[in-house]
Amino acid sequence: MNNLGNLFAAYIALTAIAGGAFGAMTDWSYQPERNHVGRIYYYERTNSDGTSDERVTMFRRSETNIEVYKENGLCQNAALVIAELDFETFSAPVITGGALLPDAEHLEFAFLNWDQTAARLDIRVALPDMEIIEETDVPSTPWHLFDFDLASLTMMTPHLAAPEHGFDFGMALVWTDPEAGDPLTWMGDVHAAFSDNAVRIGYQTRHYQLTGSAFTGDRAVGSAGDLWLDAADGHVVEAIFPAPNHAGYTDFRLRLQNVSDGGATEWDALLRAHFEGC
Repeated sequence: MNNLGNLFAAYIALTAIAGGAFGAMTDWSYQPERNHVGRIYYYERTNSDGTSDERVTMFRRSETNIEVYKENGLCQNAALVIAELDFETFSAPVITGGALLPDAEHLEFAFLNWDQTAARLDIRVALPDMEIIEETDVPSTPWHLFDFDLASLTMMTPHLAAPEHGFDFGMALVWTDPEAGDPLTWMGDVHAAFSDNAVRIGYQTRHYQLTGSAFTGDRAVGSAGDLWLDAADGHVVEAIFPAPNHAGYTDFRLRLQNVSDGGATEWDALLRAHFEGC
C-alpha cells in the first residue's frame, strides 16, 4: 500500500475508534453536482393523523446556505430560519431563527452554534425582557436539529454514499414550552435501515425504517418511524417520526407538496406575499 493508502487506512481506523462521534461518516460522500441551488421544497408538517397542519418551505439559497419559511396562515406570525451547511460533517453548525416581517424582512432572535471541538451545541435566545442561554453535548455526527423540520437532513441525504445501505444521524431539539425545563436537549441517534423501493405520494422513493435512542424519550409515542427519500434526487419525500418536534403536537409527519426551481425570484415573492394586503 502506498503512503496515501496508509494515511487513509489510519484515518478510517481513527474514526472507528472515535465510535459514536464519527462512526457514521462513511455513510456520506459529498457530491457537488447533487446540490440544487435555487431549488424550493414545499412541505406540510402535521401530526401523523394529518392534524395541526403547518407549511414548511425550504429554499437552497446557495451551496452552503438554506432558508426555511414556516407559516400556518397568511397575515399570521411566521418564522424564517437560516442555516449554514457543512459538508465535512454533513450537519448544520450555525442556525439562526427569526420572525418574518413585511417586505420579506426578518428579525433574528435565536442563535444556535455548534462547537465541534468541544462537541457542544449552544443556543442564545434574545427576548424583549430576558435572554436565554443553554447548551447540550453533541456526542454523534452527523446531527440535525429536529425542530428545523428535517431541513438540514433533506439537503444532506442527496449525498449518501450508498443509499441502499442505510445511514445514521443524531438529533438535537429546541423545545419552546417554558414549563418543560431545559429547552435544548440531545434526543439521541437514529438508524435508517433501507427497506424497499416504493411509490410514495406519487414519487419514486427509497423507503427506510427508523429506530434508535432518539425515540426513547419522555415525549416518544413509539419506538420506530419511517422515511421516504426521492429515488432520483435524494431529498425527503415523507417522514413519520414517533415523537413531536414542537409543543402542541403528539408526533411528527412531513410530506412533500411540490418542488420548484424558481430560485430567488420565486422565494422573494413568496415571502412578500405573506403580509401583503393584511
